[in-house]
Amino acid sequence: MKPAITIDKQSIKTQTILDENGNKIAVILALNQFDELLAKIANLVNQIEEIPAKTGTPAQTSPSRSNDKNALPFQITLLQQHHNTLNQVVEDLRKYDDLNTELERKLQVQRLIKFIDTEQQTIRQQLTQVKKDTLSATLYQVPPLPSSLNSHNPLFKEVKTHLLAKAVNKQKPPLVIQAPSGTGKSVIAARLARDAEVQHTFPDGIFWLSLGKDSDLLAHQLAVIHLLDETTTNVFDVEEGTARLRELCAPRASLIILDDVTDAQDVLAFNIESEYSQLLITSSEDKLADILQYFINTTKGYELKPFTTEQALHFFFQCVGEKIATPATVPIDAAALVRACAYLPLAIKLAANIARVQPLSTWQTLLDNFQDKTTEFPKQYPLSLMQALQLNIDALGETADYYLALAVFIDYSHIPPHVVFMLWRYLYQLRDEESSKFINELTDKALLHRNETGTTQYFRLHSFQHDYLCEQAELEKLHNHLLAPYRRQCDQHGWVSGPNDGYFFEYLSIHLHHAGRLNELKLLLLDYDWLNNKLKATNIHALLSDYEWLDDKEVNLVKETLHDAAIVLHTHKTELANQLLDRLWDNPAVKSNKDIQALLNQAKEASPNWHWQPHFQD
Repeated sequence: MKPAITIDKQSIKTQTILDENGNKIAVILALNQFDELLAKIANLVNQIEEIPAKTGTPAQTSPSRSNDKNALPFQITLLQQHHNTLNQVVEDLRKYDDLNTELERKLQVQRLIKFIDTEQQTIRQQLTQVKKDTLSATLYQVPPLPSSLNSHNPLFKEVKTHLLAKAVNKQKPPLVIQAPSGTGKSVIAARLARDAEVQHTFPDGIFWLSLGKDSDLLAHQLAVIHLLDETTTNVFDVEEGTARLRELCAPRASLIILDDVTDAQDVLAFNIESEYSQLLITSSEDKLADILQYFINTTKGYELKPFTTEQALHFFFQCVGEKIATPATVPIDAAALVRACAYLPLAIKLAANIARVQPLSTWQTLLDNFQDKTTEFPKQYPLSLMQALQLNIDALGETADYYLALAVFIDYSHIPPHVVFMLWRYLYQLRDEESSKFINELTDKALLHRNETGTTQYFRLHSFQHDYLCEQAELEKLHNHLLAPYRRQCDQHGWVSGPNDGYFFEYLSIHLHHAGRLNELKLLLLDYDWLNNKLKATNIHALLSDYEWLDDKEVNLVKETLHDAAIVLHTHKTELANQLLDRLWDNPAVKSNKDIQALLNQAKEASPNWHWQPHFQD
């Protein structure tokens, strides 16, 4: 099979001719680039001419999938159109040699590029329609639906209608679902992602990103970029990430779901402005849609209402179980209980957790606890939700400490099980079987959620749960407790010899920072072996992120050096030593700095053949 030939207009280096008004009227193309362009087009024509022979007519094609069979005639038509277009381009290029003046040649190239642009747009639109008719989206990081689910919310149908609608003025609007925590915004978004019609509308993928507070926007952007485009991409800041996402989403139909957004500025990092792709946003901030409309005036906001009394009662008894209590046998005013829960689905679910395991005779105490409003909680969350969480944690008894230990995880939306088990094994001597049993108890009670991506499993907390745990836990001690079992896995070389388990290299610097071990963190960030091992295990973006956790003169110098070298280290990780030496060796500011000199000596040992040469800025 021949490799695919692609023509990337951005790779064509041109100079522009402007008229007296500053408008572009022509381009200058180097002769060798023109020859290369002509060769690529000729190759494309040859490949397309071979397709009918390999594919056969619709009658000759195997009908293994009915959708493929129905789409095949249209696909062949598209290929034929592409073939005719390229033939036209080739004819125009052949006329190039007959042009008498340089200006005529420049204008001809300009016309060809414009012609190819127009044709690419047409082909993109047609291919997008073919995908919608024949393909269904792959889901990325979309959480599973809860077992107790209210599937009749009218907002679901309203938002779905706008997801299925065609773009207005070639741009699909961002959709924002707003409601207090615990109302079920994420559940509705997950239902929409799993809806068959929605998946056919966005066949190029549905991507779920949990943002929350202090989110690493660039890391989220890179995750989507890599899923959309397998080739490596030179993106090193959020602005570049936004531009690249727009470019990738332009010919695709993808849905990006931003869950738990707290800042409208975070949404702008994913402002794809696409005719086929769209943003769906959930937020507990009641003004987020209004703020976002200031930046993206097409934004549509939706407010998710809590349950009605009838819905809340039905949901409560569904969660409790009819074998335990029914509306006829309940010993308290159940309507008063769901009212004390502010009709929030998650608060009702948490209240049902406690009711389910207690004798009916004690349910009045449960109601009294919910009606007691004297305890203070963080203001950004509904009081009833925080009350329900506290009552559930109290009901855990001695095992509540296990749950509180989860506060140590900075990224509470992606907690790896093996690190949780390691921490509990170290702190509480729990066997893995005991940890698994306790995890099942937490997930059954909606105190923790379990996600799976392929063969990878991870846990996640709601933002209100993580904030509550952080309020209750002794965080500095917890970070030190997590570091201790990891230190046992390192040999005499220290942290640089830690395990590449998908968490250690990614989060060690963060835990050292929060544990107050700043001197240790500085030594790490100035250790060549750590830089090299972390770069191998992760990427240049993750390595640079470590340097955000310490404000120090020497550390900032290394950070700036790595940033300047990022475009090289992104694709050539083995060049780390050479890049550090090239950029710092002759720097007068580091000649007398022992820490930087030690780093450079380590780099010199790693690259013994390096010799200093004058370095010129790009």
